[in-house]
Amino acid sequence: MIQGLQRAMLNAYDNYKRATDDIEKNVEKISSGSRIPKFSDDSVASASVVRMTNKIVALEQANRNVKNSQDLLITADTGMAAIRTIVERLREIGVESTSDTMTNEERVILSAEYDQLLEEAEFVVSTTKYNGIELLGGDFTNKIVAIGINDDPDQRISISLGDASADVLGKTKEVAGTPTLFAVSDSSIDDSSKSLDAVETLDAALEQLIEHQARIGATIRRFDFTISNLESMVLQTENNRNSLTALDEAREITDMSINQIKQQTALAMMAQAQSLSQTIFQLLQNH
Repeated sequence: MIQGLQRAMLNAYDNYKRATDDIEKNVEKISSGSRIPKFSDDSVASASVVRMTNKIVALEQANRNVKNSQDLLITADTGMAAIRTIVERLREIGVESTSDTMTNEERVILSAEYDQLLEEAEFVVSTTKYNGIELLGGDFTNKIVAIGINDDPDQRISISLGDASADVLGKTKEVAGTPTLFAVSDSSIDDSSKSLDAVETLDAALEQLIEHQARIGATIRRFDFTISNLESMVLQTENNRNSLTALDEAREITDMSINQIKQQTALAMMAQAQSLSQTIFQLLQNH
């Protein structure tokens, strides 16, 4: 009988220990708000959570890269637009200056404005920068932007911004080593003949600026799609990760209450077995 009581006490102690361990796990989960607060609680799920977390970090970095590149393009487009406005005004002056009836005084006034606008265009080129990088001087070419998280050529975009400098705008392809049109910086409205040449050059410059802006705009719109796609991927990955770690708190509290009952029952059984053991021992001593 004593051996039976000893086995009962051992069983009760095992139940008590198991219930206590389970309560500690319940408390840890409730405190952390996670179903797997420790890697050892579920190594397979924990490994998946780590992989998903790393993926989220990479996706967010790619998204920042794209957003920064889009901001850069918007800055460049703003500068291009300002230069185009200047060139449009230069063309207006050029057209006005083609008239042979213009007085010398009128031509001097327009020439002064023309030269000031050329200086303003160069000022815009030199001051259109992003994080200290000059964008419109012709040096920003073949800059690679990672739009994904894999080392895949399809997830890389090369960005080149056109040269909006006055000494380049207006030039067209060379014929026999000589540009078919001179640059805006070389244009003049000193007389009607030069004004006609200037208008032709400015028309070419406007076409070049429109082409530059069209490419920039297309890339900005592509980045809009890329940003939306990356944000959707982050959200989906976060949802997948949360499905592994999400804790049903109400259920966990219920489980803890059940484990507490098991713990108290085990304690009561241990106390009862201890009491019976002492009673039997006293009876044996009396006999």
